[in-house]
Amino acid sequence: MAGSRSSRTASTTARRAAVTPEFTDGAAETNWQEVALFGAGLALGVILGAGGALLTAPRTGAETRAAIGARAARLRRTTARRGRNAWDDLRDELRQAKRALRDRKRRRHEEDSDL
Repeated sequence: MAGSRSSRTASTTARRAAVTPEFTDGAAETNWQEVALFGAGLALGVILGAGGALLTAPRTGAETRAAIGARAARLRRTTARRGRNAWDDLRDELRQAKRALRDRKRRRHEEDSDL
């Protein structure tokens, strides 16, 4: 049992040493080989994913572009409508605030003239 525990501790220490970055003057050194390997894997994944998407697409390119265009137009209309509604709401709020301020001034003036 004791021998098993020490070998387990040694392997854990070795794994941690492999993962821990080396520090020189307080800054971690970048392992550019690992960065390049990650970038290559990412690029390969993007290429394979795009190829798979093209091969399994349920519509032709023209149909897909038309559908995207229609969706974009619908999104523009919705956004414009919501933008107009937001400006209308802001205008109404400002009118209400203006009216409340005017009423408060009028009441204050009436209170001052009563004294």
